Amino acid sequence: MKKPFAGLAVAALALAFSAAPHAAGQAARTAAAQKLPPLSYVCTMPGDEDVLEDHPGNCPKCKMTLVPVRLDAKYWCPVHQALEVHDGPGTCRRDGRDLVQVTLALSWSCADAADTKLMEPGKCADGSARKIGYELRAHGDHNPRHGGQFFMAADAWHHVEGTYPQNGLFKAFFYDNFTKPFAVRGKGITGVLAVRDAKDKEIATVPLTIGRDGTTMDAKLPPAATALPLRVTLKMKFSAKTPEQPFDFQFNELSKDTTVGATVGPTSTPRPTAAPAAPKPAATPAVAAAAPPAPTQAPPAAADNNNAAPQFQPPAGQPDLYAGEIAPMPPALAAVLNEEVLPKDITALVAELMNRAGQIDKLMKEGNLAEVWLPAMGTKTVALVLEQHSSTLPAAKRAQAISATRRVVTSAWEIDGYGDLGNRTKIVEAYNRMATAVADLKAAYEGAR
Repeated sequence: MKKPFAGLAVAALALAFSAAPHAAGQAARTAAAQKLPPLSYVCTMPGDEDVLEDHPGNCPKCKMTLVPVRLDAKYWCPVHQALEVHDGPGTCRRDGRDLVQVTLALSWSCADAADTKLMEPGKCADGSARKIGYELRAHGDHNPRHGGQFFMAADAWHHVEGTYPQNGLFKAFFYDNFTKPFAVRGKGITGVLAVRDAKDKEIATVPLTIGRDGTTMDAKLPPAATALPLRVTLKMKFSAKTPEQPFDFQFNELSKDTTVGATVGPTSTPRPTAAPAAPKPAATPAVAAAAPPAPTQAPPAAADNNNAAPQFQPPAGQPDLYAGEIAPMPPALAAVLNEEVLPKDITALVAELMNRAGQIDKLMKEGNLAEVWLPAMGTKTVALVLEQHSSTLPAAKRAQAISATRRVVTSAWEIDGYGDLGNRTKIVEAYNRMATAVADLKAAYEGAR
């Protein structure tokens, strides 16, 4: 699971705090003293949930007054969700399924004013302890619901989960920005499924039909195009006015839907669990494989983004891949950003750089586009640590190293953003830029110690 634009969110958080150092520092110190997440300020207008500031004020989009929240990374059951919330990974007590990580807003309340959300724990007027509550944030849960692969549309509102539950059947599930299913019937949503061979050549195209429940769409593949691994591109139009947007899937095995027939159990008190220790990078680095050739499919046109379910119209314009919602850092991201576990000498750092870049290539070849963001962030981390050694290089090599580092960082953000969109073409293009920058970085430090 990945919080959308998680790496970008970390950068946005740092920039936001530097823009208002006094207010941000005071909020952080107060929260730290109470062991609480810092206060953030969000917009309550539907469609403006991505607005998040570190200080009070008005929404820059709709001018509504921002409201305070405390955001935290938690784990909950994929089915029972808020009925069982944990501090770390584990299994759901009700059904044994693995917990999934989500971004939640924490608040407290009292029985005599249950609708009033308080930002601090404490005592109620009757002397009882305030009750903690959890609320899912927009884009706070991008975990697949049916064993498939989960991507976000360019409008940042529609979300698609693609599955291959049985031989010859592709099924797509659709969600809003809170990962709630919505009806596609009558919305003007259409799609086709393009089947591709191992060389990325389109060999069959199948239209999608709306399922009987009205919230899914199916495509029945021709018998000659059903073998695993199955590589397909879902081409969706979310209205007649918007251009087609591709979502790339690769199924190496049939999807296993673990939520079918599940029921919600009784409410219970959340039980904290220990957070995992950050894993260390592999001791023996592997050599990064050459970047695969870019697929032949054309990149999508800029999204018009003026259609969604009736309750919300996404904003028009091209989405900004460098702007993401600020959220707590997932443990996996914290691990790859941890500079303390990295080697200290240049030779070993270059080897680790090649290793992490090679992990991106491996994930792309496996079709695991939703996970490429993590080694991309890890590659960026190593490149930035390497830059600290650039002063030891001759002038020409130092300039080469600094330029290559900047290109690694930029391409890492691009891989992160395009991974959320499930756009293989753009991911490959960004990875090719990163691979070139990594090679230049390696050459700059060749022979240095």
